[in-house]
Amino acid sequence: MSESESARSELGPQAGSDAGAVSAEGDTLAARLLAVQRVLRGLNVDQDMRIKLHLRFMAICTSLKMPEANLPNCAQRLDRLMADAERARGGETGGCT
Repeated sequence: MSESESARSELGPQAGSDAGAVSAEGDTLAARLLAVQRVLRGLNVDQDMRIKLHLRFMAICTSLKMPEANLPNCAQRLDRLMADAERARGGETGGCT
């Protein structure tokens, strides 16, 4: 039994079902973070754009570590970052907010 399993068993059956929902959402978000990281790693853009995009990615990752992390908000920020990275990959010079 792992530490997380023992912690859930101490909290009762309700904690296990809530933890499963959070875990599934976390797994989806983790996959999206990995996808964005791979896109950023493969970008061939000017250095300033690359730095801005990476700083936004690090800010999203840092905000996810906070206890009061808002997962839907972070997911939206991640979507916007991915769109901006794809735009930069295509050679467009759109704003990077």
